Amino acid sequence: MTNPQDELAPDSRESATRSGQGSGVWRKWTGALTGQFWVVWGATLTNQLGSMVIPYLSYYLTQDQNVSLTVVGVVLAMSGFGGIISQLCGGLLVDRIGYRATMTLGMSGTGIFLFLLGAVDQVALIALFAFLVGVAAEMHRPASASMIAAHYAPADRPKAFGLLYWAVNLGYAISMVFGGSLVRHGFTLLFWVNSAACLLAGLLVWFMGKPAASPKPPAESDTRSGSYLDVARDRLMLAYLGSWFAYGIVFCQCLSTLPLAMKLDGIAPSTFGYVMATNAVVIIIVQPLASPLLSRLDHSHVLIGGILVLGLGYGATALVSTPVGYAATVAVWTLGEVAVSSVNQAVIASLAPALLRGRYFGLYGMTWSTAALTAPLLGTWLLQWQSTGLWSVCVLLCLGAATGQWLLIPKVRARSAMIRLSEAAA
Repeated sequence: MTNPQDELAPDSRESATRSGQGSGVWRKWTGALTGQFWVVWGATLTNQLGSMVIPYLSYYLTQDQNVSLTVVGVVLAMSGFGGIISQLCGGLLVDRIGYRATMTLGMSGTGIFLFLLGAVDQVALIALFAFLVGVAAEMHRPASASMIAAHYAPADRPKAFGLLYWAVNLGYAISMVFGGSLVRHGFTLLFWVNSAACLLAGLLVWFMGKPAASPKPPAESDTRSGSYLDVARDRLMLAYLGSWFAYGIVFCQCLSTLPLAMKLDGIAPSTFGYVMATNAVVIIIVQPLASPLLSRLDHSHVLIGGILVLGLGYGATALVSTPVGYAATVAVWTLGEVAVSSVNQAVIASLAPALLRGRYFGLYGMTWSTAALTAPLLGTWLLQWQSTGLWSVCVLLCLGAATGQWLLIPKVRARSAMIRLSEAAA
């Protein structure tokens, strides 16, 4: 069995050595990030450029397939359920078959299932392939996160995670514009382009991400396997995920209750797209500049600050009623999102034993997916009760999440030191 930790990137000591080399703005942004990282970055961007079908799936089902809204709900639910288990499957595969194979399998599998989803016209098969698309679509995330955690020094991880998050948002922003243009020529072309982009991303990882040398046989101690039960027994990780779950519920209100709140203020649905474009613009501009700065700060402090800023932005939503006001609040909580997204996976990397990194990131991803499903249920109930109450609860959830992170700081630092010692010994 190959050792998954030997794949895709050079040793973290090389990362640490390179981090002091070079000068200039570009080197400050990308110092210590090797060619293999940029392969993963490019594949992630390519894969995200093709993320056009799911946002338009409800239109496709009602217009091209002429199915009822009930069936649309079932198909979307199947895709969402597949997304919940997707990162769990990806985390398991990372620890079993390695980063490159998992990323290739997930991205290429998404392309194949998207093609089949667009080719069938029976409701049962549509639901099946929508579920399989959901399962495959997020498998690459634990793999890319585990690769960064294994092969980059702790000081360089926020930079790498931040730039990868930037690629996701850049790709998504472009894909929404591109997808809107393709839809005018029919949904079939949309499926084909999306499928081709995912297949190309998988091929990029497989052929360009191949290690320069054959991996070393794992030591006897490296062959021990674990399970998700080992992660579930980690109280520190569970406490971290509890805080992350509260943060996720607040963040995902932008996908569910925010457009409803704008509608209550008499703002047209088309305006919501322009308001949310603020989110993409801020991330694309700020993320590359913020990553090198955040990488020098204490990760827990950056995380706490980001959570509080996000809570401030959502809380301020109760005070606005115009498109400009909503856009301003989006800009504020996006700054918090940038800070959190730059360091949260770096914190998880500092908590995870090397042989279980994939599962740790897989459970983290599942927590996010569960929060995304919980957010509209809680948010719509609170909005129906009182809009001010909704945004007040968002502030309280962020305060609770930040307090939880503050209380975890001593244990996170102790675990991080222990993981570093064990990696140095290995």
